[in-house]
Amino acid sequence: MSALPGREVRVPLGDAPSEGCVRIVEIDGHRIGLYRVGDAFFALADRCPHRGAPLCAGSVATAVEVRDGAVVLGTQNSIVRRPWHKWEFDIATGRALSDERLRVRRYDVQVRGDEVVVSRDRRDPLA
Repeated sequence: MSALPGREVRVPLGDAPSEGCVRIVEIDGHRIGLYRVGDAFFALADRCPHRGAPLCAGSVATAVEVRDGAVVLGTQNSIVRRPWHKWEFDIATGRALSDERLRVRRYDVQVRGDEVVVSRDRRDPLA
């Protein structure tokens, strides 16, 4: 793993997390969880907006909801469930499942050749 001081960290693709797992990286003192959902990579701050506790210590899970009286599964391994209060956040968007106004900071992630590059730059806000 290599880094440009204060701006980004590069993780060899072979060392990137498998689906359902997280890899913690650090950029300029910021702990960031790198996740894979399907073929895409996402990065979230390792800080829960609820109480500031480490978010990435939580488990990766599949969202379950009830629609029209039927149980429906969401995208596999697409949420992180905070270990202490069980709050759940969508890995791709950073939004809390219980309240879309609550979000975890997201970071830009790109695959460049054989590396996954996580940038400290903030991702564009969701529409």
